[in-house]
Amino acid sequence: MLNSFSTVATVGQAGDVSLEAIGKAVASVLASEEFAKCPRMRKFLGYVVDKTIVGKLDEVREYNIALAVFDRDASFDPATNTIVRVEARRLRRMLADYYQGPGSGDAVVIEIPKGGYLPAFHFRELPVSSAPPQAPPPELRPPRKYPVWYAAIGVALVIALAVINWFGVSPPWARVPFSWQLQGSVLRVLDAKGRLCWEQPFGAFDPDFGSLVAEKVLIADIDRDGRVEVLFNHVPGGGAGAGGALLCFEQNGHLRWEHHYGTTKTFGNRTFEANYRGRMIREVKVAGKPLLLTVANHYLWYPSEVALLDPSDGHMIEEYWHPGSIYYGTLVDMDKDGTEEFVFGAINNPGEGLGHPGVGILTIPFSAAPRVQLPADNPFPPLTGGGELAYALLPLPDVTEAMGMLPVFTTFKVDRDRITVETPLPQSGGIVYYLDSRLKVLEYRFSDNFTSLHHRFFLQQLLDHRLTDRESRSLGKVAAFAAAPDGNSPAVRRLWDY
Repeated sequence: MLNSFSTVATVGQAGDVSLEAIGKAVASVLASEEFAKCPRMRKFLGYVVDKTIVGKLDEVREYNIALAVFDRDASFDPATNTIVRVEARRLRRMLADYYQGPGSGDAVVIEIPKGGYLPAFHFRELPVSSAPPQAPPPELRPPRKYPVWYAAIGVALVIALAVINWFGVSPPWARVPFSWQLQGSVLRVLDAKGRLCWEQPFGAFDPDFGSLVAEKVLIADIDRDGRVEVLFNHVPGGGAGAGGALLCFEQNGHLRWEHHYGTTKTFGNRTFEANYRGRMIREVKVAGKPLLLTVANHYLWYPSEVALLDPSDGHMIEEYWHPGSIYYGTLVDMDKDGTEEFVFGAINNPGEGLGHPGVGILTIPFSAAPRVQLPADNPFPPLTGGGELAYALLPLPDVTEAMGMLPVFTTFKVDRDRITVETPLPQSGGIVYYLDSRLKVLEYRFSDNFTSLHHRFFLQQLLDHRLTDRESRSLGKVAAFAAAPDGNSPAVRRLWDY
């Protein structure tokens, strides 16, 4: 339980916690790392606080929370469904952990007392030892003279705060970003009450912006300065020469920095222009320092860039290159060393050909991974430089190859103990693989239609052989590499016996 706080204050009475202070307290909690990972807890806290500060205390009930926060329908029965009570206990624990850790210096503390869902707002009591020194007697302090305009500013601030505190109305400049909307090519940023903070118009987006940019916006205190920033993965229209960029807006909507993805790169005998679309944005930490991890894929060809950026100014710290688009990625402590790794799912298909599905694990920073020196005659040289902690390719089924179907994962899930992926089959179904933290196969399974699909393709002369036990066993093999090779090389294809 939280302790060392003053008595609870009721909003609206003299001497109480002001709405401005409450707003800052909520923004600080929601911007923390743990709450940033839990959208449902952010919504839960935002709902009960919003209803409380506008005086709708009777609406902060289990039934209403279930419908508004947990998407239950009108048939929800609190007597048989305990989701709100269970999640409320989780919210209390998260708040307690926050105020014992990153929020230990917050002036105002939010608590959800047991037995209900109404939040209480407390001023943190300072220890006696930290009390400010006593001011000298008035007669010993020399009088100060201030310009007249100081008084004007003071009056304006008093009036603004009075409006906020007594009428619950906050101007856009005082609102904290919480959610976002895209209306055409206009980015609208909203606070926890759904009110507009600011909006930013853009020109027409790239036609594939909606489908290929998986994570368009990140709202968080990315540099831990107590203010919330808004990151936007912008991909303008205008064809091949446009290129995408990550835009960082201040809490008030002013553009702080702009990072253009990728750069002109040469791999082997090919050079690729700097035209990339942002795919993912993630917050990470390196030695306790906040950083950003981004993924960007080339607009047409195979290179994909994973970069670590400084959140204060957007400059790149280091990068990793992959020979094919990265579609999935998650942060998990795979080796249980207390530091998260970046586990990604991709397609490895440089040059001509369908390539193979690939799974990689990157340390953070990427340069911390051991570099393996391969002999000159190694048949699988790293195509884009290497740097992976682990890397593996999965087989390309002949039924998929016969239909010219790119083997992009349809399922990619990472737990602490295993990775689950599914490679697609034509029409429907797939092959599911369960991998351990070293990318070794634990188990694999075919969908029910695989055998009949293979047989039908043989009868239609799309395949020149029937399915054999040897082929089925070979499809369960996952090939590990010291670094990402050329997924279209004949040497890679010969690793599977069918």
